[in-house]
Amino acid sequence: MRLPEIFQTNDRITMIDTFLGLDKNSKVQENEFADMKNITNDYFPALGNRKRRGIISRFDDLRGLLGGNVLSYVDDDKFYYDEGYVCDLEESGERQMVSLGAYIVIFPDGVIYNTQTREIDYIENETEATTPTMTLCRIDGSPYDAESGTTAPQDTTKYWIDTSSNPVVLKMYSSNTSSWVSVGTTYVKFSATGIGVGFKAYDAATFSGVDRNSPDIYNNWDFNQSNIIFACDDDYVIVAGLINSTHVNSTNVTVKRMLPQMDYVCELNNRIYGCSSANHEIYACKLGDPKNWYCYAGLDSDSYAATVGTQDEFTGAVAYRGYVFFFKDSGYHQLYGTKPSNFQISWNPGRGVQIGSSKSIRVVNNYLMFKSREGVCLFDGSTQLVSQKLGAESYYDAVAGSYRNKYYVSMRDDEDVQRLFVYDTSKGTWCIEDDMFVTFAASTTQALYLVDDTNTLYMVNEEDKYAKLYPREALYPEENLYPGASISGDREDNFEWMIETGDIGTDSPFQKYLKRVDIRLLLADNARMRIEAEYDSTGDWRAMYDYYCTKKRSYSVPIHVQRCDHVRLRFSGFGDFRIFSIAKVIEEGSDV
Repeated sequence: MRLPEIFQTNDRITMIDTFLGLDKNSKVQENEFADMKNITNDYFPALGNRKRRGIISRFDDLRGLLGGNVLSYVDDDKFYYDEGYVCDLEESGERQMVSLGAYIVIFPDGVIYNTQTREIDYIENETEATTPTMTLCRIDGSPYDAESGTTAPQDTTKYWIDTSSNPVVLKMYSSNTSSWVSVGTTYVKFSATGIGVGFKAYDAATFSGVDRNSPDIYNNWDFNQSNIIFACDDDYVIVAGLINSTHVNSTNVTVKRMLPQMDYVCELNNRIYGCSSANHEIYACKLGDPKNWYCYAGLDSDSYAATVGTQDEFTGAVAYRGYVFFFKDSGYHQLYGTKPSNFQISWNPGRGVQIGSSKSIRVVNNYLMFKSREGVCLFDGSTQLVSQKLGAESYYDAVAGSYRNKYYVSMRDDEDVQRLFVYDTSKGTWCIEDDMFVTFAASTTQALYLVDDTNTLYMVNEEDKYAKLYPREALYPEENLYPGASISGDREDNFEWMIETGDIGTDSPFQKYLKRVDIRLLLADNARMRIEAEYDSTGDWRAMYDYYCTKKRSYSVPIHVQRCDHVRLRFSGFGDFRIFSIAKVIEEGSDV
């Protein structure tokens, strides 16, 4: 009897000493992991647990958060700057806050806070004057000594309101030409108690209640519109117009500076930009002046407004590399230019910000990142998807923050499970930290702040390692400079961590089995590691190794695996750990 010849095979050893993070796809590479919790690639190429966050404080009802040099926030409709109470706010719901130089502007309240002088001001302002007196005047408010009529006055030192011409013109006598010449611009002074309170020169304000059909108002001049206030005091305002020498308005006059209702706002080049889905419009405030959104005087510093033709709702706005991007789900509008006269808006269809993910827009390591319907995108002139490692699952309601090279994004999946993912732009790798449900995120010069659904404020900070090398007290005894502050508040307790491999053994068509796994790792004091195995996708995890460390040291752990078609390994525990390498010994037979 003749039997088939079976060739002897050798063991195959593979060594993994470079770990690339998360891969939730159906086929997982050897140096990546199918699932994880509280893991970081800060120790690349080794793998370890994330650092403990600082627990700073707990809010009552956080409704807005802004980073910068210090934290600003709105808690229970009260505005705070650097943990100091500033003022109560009248609106309700979530706020957007924008920095403009020394100002912090709060929307939709329209509150302006000067961080240098500690003064509070408001975008919107409204006064009502009782039957104000209107006087024809110069820009400084001095009245003209004028006569009106169809013929010129005999006294050439006076001004002449020429009613014989159409339109009516104010004229003055020129001794050079021995003739009456027109005055280029005329002004009208509205005088009444309190009419100018809260306004300043060159504000744009909308008037209402001014007599429209009075014979004292020439050329059918309509004051009931937006007017530029050229000068003002508490009891008067001066605007362009032409009337008879004086006129007492028969009704009360309202003067109002207005703020457009905007969905999203951002700042670029000393202007605040915003967009409105209801009006399909894009806005920009006056240069350096967040109070004025309707100032159209024909100057480079004017406000700006434009209507866009796309129908979708706006989903976010951001300033990036000298342009302003107004996102929709199906693409983005890009605003070019430096002043209203050369502003241009283009429409770019494609990946935009997903509805409900406006807080996912962040600039990280000079890249613009955001959550689109297809996944997490990185933009540097062109849009590319970087979330392929997160698998085919859909994610929603993304809220993101940035710290150094990392993009922290909290998202919920199809099963309504919340995860905090971290993408390292310098390494191109993903990790999962935990199930934190982030509601707000903001970055300061020294840390990332995250707020969860319990209104707890956490701090992510890595300055400790610099402080050990370069103590601030020694280098900068009198200045609070680099390396910045370390984590403040209480630190988190030791937390559990976990990493799970993909299926090991599915990459060969031959009969084979995993004989042994050798792991080189480091455990800190009072740390624990547990290793489990799942054979042939049975769902049953069997304990293989369990160790509690009483002294910090490195280990080489051999794990013997039973014969199977494929196996998954899960490492879990608490305390600090590092995995430096994983060696797998695989015995292969023939395909018989």
